[in-house]
Amino acid sequence: MSRRVGVVACAVLTLALLLSPGAVAQREKGTLVIGTTDRITELSPENSYDYWTWHVFQQTAEALVTFKPGTTEIGPSLATSWTISPDGKVYTFKLRKGVTFTDGTPFDAAAVKWSIERALRLNGPEGGVALIMNIGKIDVVDDFTVRFTLKQPDATFLARMSDPIAPAMIFSPKSTPANEFAKGRYAGTGPYRLVQYIPEQRTVYEAYKGYWGPQPKSPRVITVFFADASALAAAVEAGQVDVGYRTFNPEDIVRLSKNPNLQVLRGPSMSVRYIVFNVTAKPFDNPKVRRAIAYAVDRERIVRDVFAGLNSPLYSMVPPGLWSHVPAFPKRNLDQARALLREAGYSTTKKLAITLWYTPLHYGTTEADVAAVVKSSLEQTGMMSVDVKSLEWGAYVKAMSKGEFGIFFLGWYPDFVDPDNFLAPWLTESPEGLGTFLNKATNPADKQAYSRFQKLLTDAKLTAEKSKRQTLYQEAQRLLAETAILVPLWKNDQQAVAIAQKNVKGIVLDPTMNFRTWLIYKE
Repeated sequence: MSRRVGVVACAVLTLALLLSPGAVAQREKGTLVIGTTDRITELSPENSYDYWTWHVFQQTAEALVTFKPGTTEIGPSLATSWTISPDGKVYTFKLRKGVTFTDGTPFDAAAVKWSIERALRLNGPEGGVALIMNIGKIDVVDDFTVRFTLKQPDATFLARMSDPIAPAMIFSPKSTPANEFAKGRYAGTGPYRLVQYIPEQRTVYEAYKGYWGPQPKSPRVITVFFADASALAAAVEAGQVDVGYRTFNPEDIVRLSKNPNLQVLRGPSMSVRYIVFNVTAKPFDNPKVRRAIAYAVDRERIVRDVFAGLNSPLYSMVPPGLWSHVPAFPKRNLDQARALLREAGYSTTKKLAITLWYTPLHYGTTEADVAAVVKSSLEQTGMMSVDVKSLEWGAYVKAMSKGEFGIFFLGWYPDFVDPDNFLAPWLTESPEGLGTFLNKATNPADKQAYSRFQKLLTDAKLTAEKSKRQTLYQEAQRLLAETAILVPLWKNDQQAVAIAQKNVKGIVLDPTMNFRTWLIYKE
């Protein structure tokens, strides 16, 4: 038996064991089976901050506003309209009538106030509640009008209140514990109810008959969690999975693209990969060292050799396709890298010795290959020596947050689609949690850069005029290239790929990366 046939047989057997006989029978009656290598952490909107957990909430709950499918345009959801005060601090939402939670409780302004205040109050340590912490006060104006008063004006507030953001979603006061993390005990207003969750194995959704909008295209959805990308690809190829999403190996995407029985869909991606420097750790407290590394990395080779050309070299943290993007980082230039290293006191006989960290599985199985390419490209200067080490994701995050890494890889997809969300988290909002420690910089140049980033990004949020915001974000991108606190590497187009059977319709892949299961169906 060949390795490929063996993998397929194993995947099919695993899937058959995961799906009960009743579930298999239901497949023929409109059940959709989705496969993924992602995982759920904790089904608590106030204490989770990862893609697939928030994906579950997106299928079962809603927020006041949403991004229209296939666009970056904000539109109505549980709110039908809204007004903003002239000072940009007060947002008044008119709510949709006739909506119920999946536990049958009516939706109204009191539920909005209760749900958002609950998230702010509980603010779990593993959650993303900081995204909405600018809310100062919530008032119930009447049964279907709610008013938010912000601590400071924020041009990104509507995006932060959209349904990609779990803490901004509205949950039922009847079914959701008021003073404890939800841990799966919740009811939203979404098109589906979550009727089963077996960790590491599957989730099962059923359409909510009382949903206020159009009924989901597939009345029952089963998500199966695969151990790795190879198993996911094998199950799709064997026809045991209707749609596979997040994440396939590059070689599997290339191979399955030639399969006449499958369709490979590529969406716009705003997922980015990059290098992070802890600016308080020597020698990375020296901007010249960081800039030398930024000049030496070989993005083109990473994309070509590791990802078979499926991803795109990246020269800004704000990805192409998002307004205000400017390719501020320079192209590879080993002479410039060597010149900066010499200025920093290094030479071919006194090499810069660094330890580069990566995590082996969280971002797929290609990380070791990427690390090898980066090591090789830096050592091509003749003035750097790179030791590569790895840690599993849980330990990796803890070490990063404690400042134990000097240089390491991270990845990002947007919480909400706005340039602010590709700059502020590392530079001003959470420099310690995301490993830059820019707020504790010791180098005078880095201290000055921190102050400049604070002003630029604060001013950008204080103005609602897009042209002014664009100018400020472009200046911030150029400053980031000058300081090289982060070094963008590639745009992760590979992560925005869905592979489906030919009879599957309704898949929408858009910049928000919100995978709208309720639109998908089989002919």
